Amino acid sequence: MASSQDPFDLRPDPRPAAAERFAWHPEPELIGYDDPARSRAAVEALGAAAWAAGVDYLYDEAFRRAMGEPTGYAALRRAFYGSSPDGGALAPASAPDGPTPSADLIAEFTTRLAPHSLNAYHPRALSYFTPPALLMSIVGELLAQVLNQGVDVWHAGPSGAFVEEEVGRWLCDLVGLGPESFAVLTSGGVMANFMALTVARDVHLARLLDLSRPPRGRQLEGIRVYASDQTHFSISRALDELGFPADTLHVVPADAAFRLRGEAVAAAIAADRARGLRPLAICAVAGSTNTGAVDRMVELAGIAEREDLWLHVDAAYGGAARLSAREAHRVAGIERADSITIDPHKWFFQAYDIGALVMRRGGDLLATFHRSPEYYRTGEAKADAHPDAHPADEGLGSNEPLNFYQRSMEGTRRFRALKLWMSWRHLGTTGLGRLVEANLELAAYLARRIAEDEEFEAVPAEPELSVVCFRHLPGGPAAAAALDPAVLDAHQDALQVALEASGDGWLSTTRLGGRTYLRAGIVNFLTVESDIDRLLDDLRRLAAGT
Repeated sequence: MASSQDPFDLRPDPRPAAAERFAWHPEPELIGYDDPARSRAAVEALGAAAWAAGVDYLYDEAFRRAMGEPTGYAALRRAFYGSSPDGGALAPASAPDGPTPSADLIAEFTTRLAPHSLNAYHPRALSYFTPPALLMSIVGELLAQVLNQGVDVWHAGPSGAFVEEEVGRWLCDLVGLGPESFAVLTSGGVMANFMALTVARDVHLARLLDLSRPPRGRQLEGIRVYASDQTHFSISRALDELGFPADTLHVVPADAAFRLRGEAVAAAIAADRARGLRPLAICAVAGSTNTGAVDRMVELAGIAEREDLWLHVDAAYGGAARLSAREAHRVAGIERADSITIDPHKWFFQAYDIGALVMRRGGDLLATFHRSPEYYRTGEAKADAHPDAHPADEGLGSNEPLNFYQRSMEGTRRFRALKLWMSWRHLGTTGLGRLVEANLELAAYLARRIAEDEEFEAVPAEPELSVVCFRHLPGGPAAAAALDPAVLDAHQDALQVALEASGDGWLSTTRLGGRTYLRAGIVNFLTVESDIDRLLDDLRRLAAGT
């Protein structure tokens, strides 16, 4: 290995200059940027221009309107692609044949993209679980992309693997799992749920069936997985993609507060066993997408242990409650799960994308996903080949390199960990917890304001986390009750559209008990009580005009 004093380092560089190699481009110094004497100033200027465009977006657009304009799919498609002679949208353009200067591209971002986005930073943007990103998360994402590490085999992202291992340890500790636990970062909750059920199939079901190999084909028939009618769609999708028959998912009705309860699951298991079926897993939700409801995990964990079932908890949203010592009780029992999904790009306020699968037993990931293609053999080399190797011990931290592709569905993986690592260190667990607490307080405030106002009703009346589902009641409860239910549902949809068009706020809608509700998902740390007051005032004003 050459040192800084190696005479080979003193050899002249015979490569032609960037201006010669990339003369076909108007900015050759931004293509061949390996010579600092020729390119550093241009690279710095590009970075400054790009950051300035981002800051301009924040203060010129993101805080001005909750949703860019024009609103509505057809109108925005026409604005983006242009209009055809018949008034419709043109098709996407062909790929560009020649180069475009960087300044023109940044200007196009500013004029063509920035004004037409969902602005999660806006304090009355309470939409899907899309929070404003912490600035340190954005910086971490920028630096991760500069490093361009592929965190799959250790050699492709050496320090990146360690950052992800450390962030994973923080997540394991956060949810209360022990030293055998391990976490792997994913694109989001869908991938994490998919991987969790893959492990449940290949590890737990194989054990239940006393198989020496993972079950496949007919061995997947007659299996049952239990979840509520509020579970995320990715659970049923994963079972389907994993080869289970369509009737594998046994949907158990949630209670009046949209929570899965132990008694109902126990009854479903008993009925299925009596039919000769084999229960495999319970999929609980800690913070449902619809309502923020938290399944009764202590009850479900007791049943899973008694019945020898895998317990998976989809805490993509609600797992962040563990950041607050004051609010951790809201997800009691999560520490008893075999696998847990957490999405830091939800309530950890991270830039997209970053999800996580947290496993009670890290070895289950290795048993499920371990593969060794020939082209990774360099990365499979024992760490004791290096002079600083430490003594071997079992599992991670031993002489075996940490190759994340052996513990994940994904091969090539982005360096997702850096932004969370930097954000968590910047705020600390206590600081992140304060942001979660503020959101919970705002949700409770919104629920109180609704309870005090006859023009609105919330279901449930008190939110379990920071989602509030509510309806506007034109003329009050009695007048609304006299309306055709379909008319009242359409009124909620019309209000959502009108609020979006106004730009002053953004809510989504959902269906609960066959009826339409406005849905405020409060994961915005820039929102304050006066924003809640203004949002309700807007809805009253807009309702008067519908």
